[in-house]
Amino acid sequence: MRRRALTAAAVCAAVIAGTTVSTTVLAPAALAAPGADTPAAQASAPAQPAGNKADFNGDGRQDLAIGAHTATVGEVKRAGVVTVAYGTPTGLKYETATVISQATPGVPSEPVADGKWREVSSAGDLDGDGYDDLVVHYLQKNMVLWGSKDGITGAGTALPSGNYTADSPKLLGGGMGVGDVNGDGVADFVSRAHNGMSYGVSALLGPLNRDTGKPAGVWHRDTSTLDKFNIGTVYVGDLTGDGTADIVASGSADLSNGTPGGVVLKGSPDGLVKGSAFTGPYMREDSMPAAFGDLNKDGYQDLVTGYPGQNKVYVTYGGKDGVSDTLTSRAYTQASAGVPGLDEAGDKFGSAVAVGDTDRDGYADLVVGASYETGSDAATTAKSGAVTVLRGGPSGITTTGAASFTQNSKGVPSTSESDDHFGAAAAVVDTGDDGGTELYVGGNGEDGYQGRVWKLATGASGVTGEGATSFRLGTVGGPAGGGNFGHRMAG
Repeated sequence: MRRRALTAAAVCAAVIAGTTVSTTVLAPAALAAPGADTPAAQASAPAQPAGNKADFNGDGRQDLAIGAHTATVGEVKRAGVVTVAYGTPTGLKYETATVISQATPGVPSEPVADGKWREVSSAGDLDGDGYDDLVVHYLQKNMVLWGSKDGITGAGTALPSGNYTADSPKLLGGGMGVGDVNGDGVADFVSRAHNGMSYGVSALLGPLNRDTGKPAGVWHRDTSTLDKFNIGTVYVGDLTGDGTADIVASGSADLSNGTPGGVVLKGSPDGLVKGSAFTGPYMREDSMPAAFGDLNKDGYQDLVTGYPGQNKVYVTYGGKDGVSDTLTSRAYTQASAGVPGLDEAGDKFGSAVAVGDTDRDGYADLVVGASYETGSDAATTAKSGAVTVLRGGPSGITTTGAASFTQNSKGVPSTSESDDHFGAAAAVVDTGDDGGTELYVGGNGEDGYQGRVWKLATGASGVTGEGATSFRLGTVGGPAGGGNFGHRMAG
């Protein structure tokens, strides 16, 4: 039975350091009852995962989950829904997608007004049954929707917020990651956590119990004390190329001046092992998306992080100790040579990042959303949005041949209008058995914040708007009115 984990995106978490980390590993019988509600998050919202591909029904083809966090459920306004579309031999079929809400049988709890149940943030096989599961984040809580031969059907479990032991910290909302950090073939759930004034990272080791959400064991590290920096964001993916997920902990060594501080914690069966330093730019933002993929085809996954408040994406290349010692990390903005567009305040270049081969050359490429980009007419296209494609190659990302797309690009449905936010989310999805991909772009502000998702084709010459299609939540049987459809994706 297939057992693998989907690495995930930005998480407010902390990490384990030391040469070989001293961790707390607990058997399920030793776990205490869950504690009170999770405290309010103090860091970034989760973003789209990348690396391996989500497969919720175990057919070997990539699936895609799309959030609509202000959709009305019955009479409950802004309760939120999640749409799951499944891969087929000829590509993703969104026409037959499934729409899930907290009113769906099997989903814990009930729809809540302003609950905004929508952050499709991470995926992986958390219970070890061979099917990927979907993590949904809402009201600073986390829920797992379990995969099956029929995909995501509504069976779900709310994850306890903490107190897995008498002295273990509580999980913090606002971010999480999924990856197999102990190499046992079952995905683990990683989250920022706190114990009083002490912040760190907790890894809930899979398999998770489908009835209670409790893990097979817990690892925790107090990064404030042991690693001497203030944790802000965690990314989970296999930078070291050994098949086991690693944790990249990013934060600030000095809050007074924002000096970056961070480290790569390498996954292993016995705990996390301190690897190379991570010196990516850090500044706490509302959204810090991330994606993993092999941009230079050297066998190591690379990490791309978006900083939309700074109009920046940052590329970190993987290596045997975490960060490559041969390829220098680099930031890209719209002021970088070869990148289309102008670097203007408020464009939010980096709103979304996605990694995948869009030109069939064997190298993963980078898609960057700029969801507040303004078109040629500021009066009618303010914050209409755009996506930019930067190609991968032997030396990593190159701006040669870079391309940008908006709703005014030839073949793309609709037109760029103010507050469309085209590029709020992005995902590169396998098209089936032909080895190609499709680019899915979310624009949650389209049609008065009903939201829409566009499908753009790819080929040997890269992404093209020719033949592009689009769909709304109502197109796939969801509630009329949409509800910010396309604000987040996981696939």
